Amino acid sequence: MQIDYQINKEAKTKTFVLEGELDVHNVKNLKSAVSESLENEEGWSYILDLGNVSYLDSSGLGMLVYIKKEITHEEGNLKIINVQSQVFNVFKLTRLDEFFDISTK
Repeated sequence: MQIDYQINKEAKTKTFVLEGELDVHNVKNLKSAVSESLENEEGWSYILDLGNVSYLDSSGLGMLVYIKKEITHEEGNLKIINVQSQVFNVFKLTRLDEFFDISTK
């Protein structure tokens, strides 16, 4: 999995563009990338762009829940954007589409 990272200091927004599969083999990479950016950054908005994520398993979902809780703890918010239909179906099946702020492609 490849993760690109962009910061907009004026808007207090951090965007992570993910590419590949978000599964048991790649969740640690996402956790590291987001956790590093959370240090001393209260009130920021975090965007996860899943437009190029082709697969999401239960480990990936668990990590997304963990990340949202960590961001919320830092008084930030999380938005997941550009979710492909097959990945969005995983959110719907688990009812996590109601837990996350998600927009599809």
